[in-house]
Amino acid sequence: MVGTGPCLADDTQTIVDITGNQVTLPVNITRAVNIDPFAAQFLYVIGADDRLIATQHGPSDAEKLKKYTPYLASLPSAGHKDDLNKEEVVALKPEVVISSIDYVNANEVSKQLGIPFVILDFESPENLTRSYQIMGQMFGKEREADEFISYYNGKMNQVRTDLAAVTSDTVKKVYYGQRKATQTLGDNYYEARIATIAGGDNVAEGVKGGDNVVSMDQIYTWNPDVIVLLPYCAQSVDDILADPAWQALPAVQKKKVYRMPKFLMTWEMPVPESVLATMWLANVLYPGYVNYDLTQEIKEFYQKYYRINLSDNEILSILSDSAPIILTGMS
Repeated sequence: MVGTGPCLADDTQTIVDITGNQVTLPVNITRAVNIDPFAAQFLYVIGADDRLIATQHGPSDAEKLKKYTPYLASLPSAGHKDDLNKEEVVALKPEVVISSIDYVNANEVSKQLGIPFVILDFESPENLTRSYQIMGQMFGKEREADEFISYYNGKMNQVRTDLAAVTSDTVKKVYYGQRKATQTLGDNYYEARIATIAGGDNVAEGVKGGDNVVSMDQIYTWNPDVIVLLPYCAQSVDDILADPAWQALPAVQKKKVYRMPKFLMTWEMPVPESVLATMWLANVLYPGYVNYDLTQEIKEFYQKYYRINLSDNEILSILSDSAPIILTGMS
């Protein structure tokens, strides 16, 4: 169940997190610590980022955060999923710690400290939107959360509808290159879910988790139609196209190798910007079925949800940027 339970007092509320735990919190939260890098972006979208006193930025562009979300960029970190800084958390005196369902170590430390913590889950579109509802309720931003969820669901459903004619014998196989081109992610990751929405199949079916090292023999066996290097992959598109080890792959011969775009964060991660990743990927996989005007979609998205006015040239730079982003706080 997602929602607020009966108030224990006029100044408290009971939040039901993604695991079903009931958490008693102030009605007006002003001191929140966030250790999940994906939550911070949504809190910015709904205008609740000013309630954070520490956050984890994760797969973000530090310079763009400083320019466009200066308050978020200025916040200290209280650690991440495998290394929660107990002393820092205690010193900050938070009213709540925002965490993730797979942050087992950090959640156990929070429990030991006796600090209320709300667990979220962003690794599927369904749980992502449920988690967005929970955050909206926590911070009294239900209307703003519902507005974005409606936009998110609308765009995802539009892509599904537009690609309804793609059949099992015409579906495109997608290989994701992670930190290295020979590392990939499993089908329990959000990136694999948005590939499905965009009409594709993640070739690493049955593989779980991220940063799975795979051999070139395995990649040839999978024989992907399209190779997508994630924004933090150390190799570039040109590196793959020029590497003899990849040369015999049909996807490489046809130059179906791409770098996923990024802006504030890497687009394919479970963040608000992933709507744009899904539309971009659909354009890449099925140009005969869809032709989304990404310049307009990007412009409208950042203007409405991030209060950023981008020029056409800035958008072109986003779509053509090949520099890898450095991951922080994701180990």
